[in-house]
Amino acid sequence: MGSIIIGTAGHVDHGKTMLIKALTGKDTDRLEEEKKRGVSIDLGFASFSLPDGKKAGIIDVPGHEKFIHNMLAGAGGIDLIILVIDINEGIMPQTREHLSILELLGTQKGIIALTKVDAAEEEWCEIVEEEVRKELEETFLKDAPCVWVSSYTGRGLPELKEHIHRLNLEITSRDTLAPLRIPVDRCFVVAGFGTVITGTLLQGTVSVSDTVEVLPPGKAVRVRNVQVFGENVNQAEAGHRVALNLSGLEKETIERGSVVCAPGYFKLTFMLDATLQLLPRAPRSLKHMDPVHFYQGTNRVVARMALLDREELKPAEKAPVQVRTEKPLVAERSDRFIIRSYSPMTTIGGGLVLDPKPARRHRRYRQEIIDRLKKFEEEAVSGQAEGFLLQKLEQLEVPSLDDLEKETRMGRERIEELLSQLKREGKVVSLGDTLVPVKLLEKWEDKVEENIKKYHRENPLSPGLPRAEFKKYFPGGLSPKAFDAFWEYMREKEKVELFEDKVCMAGFRPQPSPGDREIIKKLEDTMEASRFQPPAPAALGRELKVEPAYLEKLLDYLVYQGNLVKIADNYYLLSTHYREAVEELNKHFQQNDKLTLAEFRDRLGTSRKYVQPLLEYFDREKITRRVGDYRILLK
Repeated sequence: MGSIIIGTAGHVDHGKTMLIKALTGKDTDRLEEEKKRGVSIDLGFASFSLPDGKKAGIIDVPGHEKFIHNMLAGAGGIDLIILVIDINEGIMPQTREHLSILELLGTQKGIIALTKVDAAEEEWCEIVEEEVRKELEETFLKDAPCVWVSSYTGRGLPELKEHIHRLNLEITSRDTLAPLRIPVDRCFVVAGFGTVITGTLLQGTVSVSDTVEVLPPGKAVRVRNVQVFGENVNQAEAGHRVALNLSGLEKETIERGSVVCAPGYFKLTFMLDATLQLLPRAPRSLKHMDPVHFYQGTNRVVARMALLDREELKPAEKAPVQVRTEKPLVAERSDRFIIRSYSPMTTIGGGLVLDPKPARRHRRYRQEIIDRLKKFEEEAVSGQAEGFLLQKLEQLEVPSLDDLEKETRMGRERIEELLSQLKREGKVVSLGDTLVPVKLLEKWEDKVEENIKKYHRENPLSPGLPRAEFKKYFPGGLSPKAFDAFWEYMREKEKVELFEDKVCMAGFRPQPSPGDREIIKKLEDTMEASRFQPPAPAALGRELKVEPAYLEKLLDYLVYQGNLVKIADNYYLLSTHYREAVEELNKHFQQNDKLTLAEFRDRLGTSRKYVQPLLEYFDREKITRRVGDYRILLK
């Protein structure tokens, strides 16, 4: 890593601030009240150089229980923890609470610093170290190096720096290619410069003149200046402690808990899908929808825990939950969070964000949802994302790759790799130029079948529903190729049949009632008598004394059956008369190379009104072709 963020933890007055001053030369107690009381109240920041010249940022957190909320604001972005323990007092209540918080936040690396050793005998130091080791043997610090330190004499400081350097080499670099995200831990105004925010750059990069988004309030602003560990730079990257001078942003509109991020990628949300673990020492069970203090990133909000698979969560138990917050926040998949009881406030548990913006409030005891969140948890822990991507595909229906990048915050290469894997596993299928999740495809199938069957019940004479009618059941972004491919897919499954532009269920055939057949007989008799001068549908309806809509269904049925040919919108011929017209056409061309409208009119013994649309129909059917005022035969 190019740099490392170190956090401190430990009981009040165990020497965290003095240790940082000894390492960096900087007093992180910046507030007048802190100086007066000799106790850290808010977060402090400093930096120093490692033996290889790389920079290390260090965050000083308050140790007093009253300021645990400030400690939590600084604990989320650290790579390495120094657990500070006064050699004369050993592990104390806030030491244990800080340690629980660090474990819930998934901290992996740490160093134990036994401070104030200048005031203790060697034998006593050995005894305390042994006791501390015993207390930490079930934690992530069980094999951590332990250094005896004196901030006054400098004892142990070189060894502490060397351990930091060595552990830094073992820490995985943060993702510099992901969209920018900086949870804000401080915001202030510098005279002559304007609003400045500070925070740990969790992912991505930021440069001078970049446009960034601040959530909340949801405003795009320009970066005027960037500092990393107090030095001006052109660009900062994931893993750096940064200060950004933002132009056009009033200090009053931003606070600790806001996020500076890449525009368009992150959204404010009032809901998170997560898994929640209660500490074994939690004083009581957590019931469904109990209010808690919720800490994520640098944010602190009141939230309610919707337990999805039980009525109450007991100490040491873990369960899927939907977190519902009173104020909006920005979160990311795999973010860790802490919860403290509403009153009195004490740390009772924490968990992992599985979906930072679920589509809806979940109903409880739904096994499908519980199983899906369990799958998400497995993926989040292992660094996988197939199930998460698949859910977003189902929610967004037919997103572009740009949409998926913004919704998942994953790079395009990663998304394309996962899509190929999901296709190999049969979880998504290709429809033309679109990849569709199988579950979504099944949803479309069910919707289409439901509506075709309903149409058949209501329209027993109709051969089917116009295919274009179904576009309203599909996402607006579905391409024509994908739409056509869906119908081919349905036809290959023998679920539907296609008749010109209409769709029906496979095996369906219109079934006229006895009353329908009686009207059909009269209609065909009328058309037979009219020969090549058939009545228009409106006149036919008046003669048969039927409603226009009903007549239209009868006409469509007869066209489907092959008894009628639809020449134009208001012009139908009996099939026998149409075949007779084609025969007359062929007889003419046996003796002639050309055909005029007048010649064909005379052959059929009708008028121009009926012959012109019939000849135009022949043209559309590629039987004839018009050349000037005459036609030639094509087939």
